[in-house]
Amino acid sequence: MNPTLRNWAILLLIGLIWGSSFILMKKGLVYFTDVQVGAMRIGLAWLVTMPFLMQKIGIVKRKEWLMLLVSGLFGNGIPAFLFTAAQRHLDSSLVGMLNSLVPVLTVLIGMVVFRLKVTSWQIAGLTVGLAGALMLILSDGLAEFKWPALLVVAASTCYAINLNVVRRYMQTMPTMVLTAGAFLWVGPPCVFYLMLSDMPERLEPDGAWLALSGIVLLAVVGTAIAVLIFNRLIQQAGPVFASMVTYVVPLFALMWGMLDGERPSLLQLVGASVVLGGVYIVNAGKRTDNQ
Repeated sequence: MNPTLRNWAILLLIGLIWGSSFILMKKGLVYFTDVQVGAMRIGLAWLVTMPFLMQKIGIVKRKEWLMLLVSGLFGNGIPAFLFTAAQRHLDSSLVGMLNSLVPVLTVLIGMVVFRLKVTSWQIAGLTVGLAGALMLILSDGLAEFKWPALLVVAASTCYAINLNVVRRYMQTMPTMVLTAGAFLWVGPPCVFYLMLSDMPERLEPDGAWLALSGIVLLAVVGTAIAVLIFNRLIQQAGPVFASMVTYVVPLFALMWGMLDGERPSLLQLVGASVVLGGVYIVNAGKRTDNQ
């Protein structure tokens, strides 16, 4: 498939949306706890997508509900809280750069857990990507080991598990049904928690409502709408072109972080480049395998 100018514009739009999620979480953490930010993100996404599920809930088979539970936990619930916990201690730009590990970890999980066949190129890309992640984590030296970065790696691993589960067990399920069905498992507990938390008191300071609007934007646009746009892009331009969003997301995360006063070190920039180099090799391995 030959991508059009419109496809390129959509790719940049998705990169902007997902790349902005880290700075929005950072701003939300000024007024709310990390658990509250994660719960708001998941709870609001559930409320937005629920009407779409009710229209087609009958097409979901009984055995598919268990897979939707797995997808809800690993594709949405667990990562949301790991990211916010990590951003209590890390710059948003670093979190965005580490999140680009997802394609590399997807290959690793597929190889180890799901026994998928991988090419030598993909193994090489996996090695390069993990080396780049290690550079990011140790960018300040062994004495300044960034242990919260392991939370980002764990969140990216959850995404990788979900991608493998969806690819193997739910590839034919309609996108919105998959998204809404997954949120059905993790959204209600989050809303219940928020109702029992100190949210009213947290909204009293000046600026709290602005931070809340950012989290609403993150939940609605960054989760529900962006997923639909992304899947549409896959249909129009193909999965190889759509996968290029992996390179765009950390660039926007880096841009927003620097605009907010973050100053990544040279070693962090080199490490991020190495990770993206690993992603490129992994994708090259996929193309080689498909030919």
